[in-house]
Amino acid sequence: MSAGPAGDVGARLRDRVERDAEEIVAFAQELVRVPSETHPPGGDEGPVQRVVAAKLEELGLDVDVFEPWDVDGIEAHEGWWPGLDYTDRPNVVATWGGEAGRRLVLNGHVDVVPAGPRERWTSDPYSAELREGAIWGRGSADMKGGVAAMVMAVATLRRCGFEPAGSVVLESVVNEELGGYNGTLACCAKGYGGDAAIVLEPTELNIAPASKGGQVYRAVVRGDSTHSAFWWRGTSALDKALMVKEALVAWERTRARECAEVLFFGQDSEYPMPAYADTIWSLRAGDPEVMAHPEAAELLFWVDLLPGESREAVLERFERFLRSYTATDPYLAVNPVELSRETMRPFIGNAIDPDHPIVACLAAAARETGAAGRLVGMPGACDAMIFNLYSDTPAVVFGPGDLALAHAPDEHLPVDELLRAVEIIGMTIAEFCGAFR
Repeated sequence: MSAGPAGDVGARLRDRVERDAEEIVAFAQELVRVPSETHPPGGDEGPVQRVVAAKLEELGLDVDVFEPWDVDGIEAHEGWWPGLDYTDRPNVVATWGGEAGRRLVLNGHVDVVPAGPRERWTSDPYSAELREGAIWGRGSADMKGGVAAMVMAVATLRRCGFEPAGSVVLESVVNEELGGYNGTLACCAKGYGGDAAIVLEPTELNIAPASKGGQVYRAVVRGDSTHSAFWWRGTSALDKALMVKEALVAWERTRARECAEVLFFGQDSEYPMPAYADTIWSLRAGDPEVMAHPEAAELLFWVDLLPGESREAVLERFERFLRSYTATDPYLAVNPVELSRETMRPFIGNAIDPDHPIVACLAAAARETGAAGRLVGMPGACDAMIFNLYSDTPAVVFGPGDLALAHAPDEHLPVDELLRAVEIIGMTIAEFCGAFR
């Protein structure tokens, strides 16, 4: 007998989640407590993936453990990014269900960015401390909470006695942070696709059918050094680097006008700017041992790309714009900014049809739990790009947690969002794949 997300299925799931809340939270804490930092070309995901595999086996699921580079032909794949080491960095994939309905992929990565200086945290970043109604620690939001939610959603359905008419694929992948993405690519290449995928990045339980792309740039500005006592005779590279920042602000304004109508990112979105460029996160200039003009200033920044745009066309336009803008300064006209693209995987904006059934299922399930479930744009790149560019599986982004807290000290995940995510994912599986009891 089939049942959708409303009524009996939703009520039984909610009741079970309440009964199992302590276990759900404990599993998320266990994942956070196992450090799994990425440090290219390697990473430390092995130990936490063994925890995930053990949980999936405990649930009685078929589990496949494999390192991304072991997939036949993967390194010749057009989406493969070379130069990374996958020793003891396995993907963990489990399948559940039948063949009479649709197939849904649930995808989450277990690698995290480094915790950084411990003194910047109010508690140890790998303590997974439970306080103020949240789990605190590196990876709690990005995105071990999402991994815990997808695993426990399947556990909850099984404990309620439901079996999907279709099937569910649970993918706990490695190497998403810092632009790897080969973990998810290897899953796709190995045949772990479906009728849709949910990538459980933190969206505060909103639904993101579209994600940004972008490019990291390095800009170097040269100065003309002179002893500090004769400052007026030289040229400070730092002073001239401010022209680069001005150019980035001007480019953002240009993009705001031309992208005002872009769905999920334009003027009707929650974002002040559709496409960012004034994102300088590193600036180096001068020598503390030499009291003279900085001879060089180096800046690193990111330039956004939106879904539907030609990556190369937009980046070439940006580069011409920056060079033209900074050349209005007489010194930079003669000593131009040295602008280069950092070597990295090409990040391309991507989107699926917001009317796709997986979006409707997530939205209905979110409403059933009282979550907002708004349709939004994902403000960064994630593994959804791999599905949408290199597979036949359309992917949407949805998960617990606030992306703004990721990669920062005191990252944390509200427990109520984690529990609600388990409900929403469970109901989405029931509706999308068809639940039989």
